[in-house]
Amino acid sequence: MHEGHADLNASADAVPPPNSGVVPDYPDLPSAVVERTAPAAAGAVGVLGSAGAGGPAAYLSRATRSAAFDPWPDSSVHVEWGRTGAALAAARGDVIVVVDVFSLSTTLSIAVSRDFTCLVYSGAEIESLGGPAMAALRLGARPPSRRRKAAAGQVSLSPASLLEAEPGQRVIFTSRNGASVVSAASKATAVLIGSPRNASACAAVAAQLMTSVRAGRVTVIACGEHWSSVDPAAIGTRPAAEDWIGAGAVCAGLADLGYSLSAEARLAAATWSHPTALPDLADCVSARELRAAGFAADVELALDVDADEKVPVRMAGEQTGRVFLGEAARDESAVCG
Repeated sequence: MHEGHADLNASADAVPPPNSGVVPDYPDLPSAVVERTAPAAAGAVGVLGSAGAGGPAAYLSRATRSAAFDPWPDSSVHVEWGRTGAALAAARGDVIVVVDVFSLSTTLSIAVSRDFTCLVYSGAEIESLGGPAMAALRLGARPPSRRRKAAAGQVSLSPASLLEAEPGQRVIFTSRNGASVVSAASKATAVLIGSPRNASACAAVAAQLMTSVRAGRVTVIACGEHWSSVDPAAIGTRPAAEDWIGAGAVCAGLADLGYSLSAEARLAAATWSHPTALPDLADCVSARELRAAGFAADVELALDVDADEKVPVRMAGEQTGRVFLGEAARDESAVCG
């Protein structure tokens, strides 16, 4: 056992009683944090133990919630997960890149390359607008498809459906994961949609937006997947390998432009740079699920690296925060100063 943890197994007699005003010496904690952390009340539940009369668990629980700790790094690029990560990054004024590889990010990347105007709403938001048909009427757009499999010329969440659709349409898109993250990021300074298909362009546009909106950081949000995709009875969301690797593709692009990466962003970028990244993406749960459902083409389109030069970027000044247009990187260098 690490010697710094030796006191965690000490008897209760070695710990000052609660509300005694005496702060014990815990060598694992920064002294500034310990000094600001008052002894816990009797019965408090700590992160390392059960309810009891104070003790290391109670002090550690209080200390880890101290205002002195900021989980967001000083680096220019960070990676977080899901709706909560998006909302927290938005509140901090970060430029946000949403990554939902299978399939919203891939679909929108192809859509804006075909000059679509993309309106991204979560399912709950569409229902609040009166359902798909009423939402389409109110927003002046084609309604979202309820089925992934679309007839020729129709548009759905399937990336392959975009290839035969008439260019330049105004369409509502929704998904269980990516669209809900876009909703959570609605107050962000700027929002982009990233994927392996547009990773290099996305990094360049994100870098340019950092300058134009004077943001100090890009936070890349890996959306994750609902457990129900693999077990209909399961609830909640799970990390998704494809979104982690897709986030890494964008982070690697930003690193190439000279931006500093957080530990999470470095790990994601390293995963993307691994020689088996694309084969592993093709073999992950979500990819196998799509192939089993007859959408092998959607997997292939998602893995076509840097196929698109335009990036879905939220329209500046638009009130709903849900309208995305295609934007290409400007010619000048995006390298940070």
